[in-house]
Amino acid sequence: MLSLFSGTESERERLVRASQSPLDSLQGCISATRTLLRILTQHLDTSVSLEPVGGNVDVGENLEHLLRAAQEMHATAEQTDRHVQKNTSRDLYARMASPHTSLQEKGAIVRDFHQATLGIFGSVGGPVVAVLLWNAGLPERLEAALREAEASPVLRLPMDALRRSSEEIARAVSACAAPGGPAGETAAGPPENGPFSGTGVMQSLGDYLPDALTGRRARNALAAAAGHLEEVLRALAPTYKSFQLAAAAAEVSMALITEQQPGTGEGPGQNPPSVAH
Repeated sequence: MLSLFSGTESERERLVRASQSPLDSLQGCISATRTLLRILTQHLDTSVSLEPVGGNVDVGENLEHLLRAAQEMHATAEQTDRHVQKNTSRDLYARMASPHTSLQEKGAIVRDFHQATLGIFGSVGGPVVAVLLWNAGLPERLEAALREAEASPVLRLPMDALRRSSEEIARAVSACAAPGGPAGETAAGPPENGPFSGTGVMQSLGDYLPDALTGRRARNALAAAAGHLEEVLRALAPTYKSFQLAAAAAEVSMALITEQQPGTGEGPGQNPPSVAH
């Protein structure tokens, strides 16, 4: 039975590549979210948290947890962002809102904002990160990715599934795609005889295998699994870039603030040579 998933070397390589890219995107979103939460906690004194994510949590549930965190961050940023808009010029606000600025421009933004709002805000860091987050649109981008990928069996796989061998990945994806497969698994992870137990896989596939994985379909098993994974990557890639860009922009801005007035994290000064684009 396992030979149905063996395929050619190129097919196996394609599947491994196809599984690694969504894994990288998901891990990148998780890392970026943790970075943003850390900055929010430090500069806006919030208690937003990220629900448990990682290897034993389904891909789809990981994304749902990220979405809830993104929504809470967005809501936290709203009031401060509104306050910034009322107390700065349109030009300065537009410059603050864009993550696509050079290091030199970011330094100028921090100085200009500090000078324009001296005495209005107790902290420069909180307003800066609030404006970045509000304009990043992370909840909307993640919701769009979830809608695009919602029918994919990949969302029902534990995140750790994407680290396995090509045959194991193909079996797991096929099991989730099969009628009566392990849809709706929760964060508790796969069942005892789950996608990575040979016995459990064959039991979960049941009567589906003789029909769906015979003849031409059997030869295309790896390609079908790779196709599912590539679809998820297409949905996740733009969101991943947005999360990474928002986190990087926030980190650089906070570093600039700290460098410009060591010890307080506030005030104008020179651009720090140590901070990269």
